[in-house]
Amino acid sequence: MLTVWGRADSSNVQALMWAIAELELPVTRIDAGHRFGGTDTPAFLAMNPNGTVPVLRDGDDPPLWETGAILRYLANRYAPDSFWPADPQARADIDRWAEWAKIHVAMAFTAPIF
Repeated sequence: MLTVWGRADSSNVQALMWAIAELELPVTRIDAGHRFGGTDTPAFLAMNPNGTVPVLRDGDDPPLWETGAILRYLANRYAPDSFWPADPQARADIDRWAEWAKIHVAMAFTAPIF
């Protein structure tokens, strides 16, 4: 079972929750960050020393943080080849567009909205 710490209106948490939904994975989300607080507690900082959301726990595995790293982890662990190709060249093409979108979509859409 996946557990995600982060508020529903965080663009980074939304990207993560979208991927989890696309992969049809069971998840529990815990409100944290911004108006919910909790990211400066010793327990949270033990999961993510940067004190940011999202944070993901996959069962008893160590916590993961940074949205891009979490997304690639989920893709590597749970996604079919059509979502995250096994072929390194095909995967690099998807990764390239993901990196491009992270900057260009964020600047044109996410920043003004969030």
